[in-house]
Amino acid sequence: MKKDKRILTWIVLCVLVLVLSFLSDFMPGRPHKWTTLTPPTGATATLKEPSRDGGEKEDRPVALSFEILKKWTYVEGKTPIPDFIRAFDGKTVDMTGYMMPLNTVKNIRSFVFVPSLFGCCYGQPPAVNHIVLVKMADGKTAKYFEDPVRVRGRFHCGEEKEEGELLSLYRIDADEVVPK
Repeated sequence: MKKDKRILTWIVLCVLVLVLSFLSDFMPGRPHKWTTLTPPTGATATLKEPSRDGGEKEDRPVALSFEILKKWTYVEGKTPIPDFIRAFDGKTVDMTGYMMPLNTVKNIRSFVFVPSLFGCCYGQPPAVNHIVLVKMADGKTAKYFEDPVRVRGRFHCGEEKEEGELLSLYRIDADEVVPK
């Protein structure tokens, strides 16, 4: 009887914590996380820095995370890509994630880049704004890695369609794919 009471008390406390954390999203003055599109911390694409002679250096890679790319909900034809993501378009980025080769594991020319392998293999496939299509730069290929990799290359965003079907929102023309 005492054990049942403790379990019931534990369940009630857990539910209470969940309800309170949900309700805290509706406190006055607090933005709703699903309606307000604010750039996440670290979502800046300022890549140019002055060189010693006063000119500008080449682009230096900036870290871009899947958390930034996933910060919004995409509805095809209805929701534009947010400015805080568009700021990375054409810039050199570094990203960390997992490779999912499309057709071969040797001399890979392109692959799907995902934040985690677990969400891709079980349950629903990831949303289109949760993945990046990686194409190796001209003349380059990548080796397959099971563990996380770092991809460095030029980031592009925007709907890429083939025969009316959406292929990708995000792409990287990769210069380098190395184990993390």
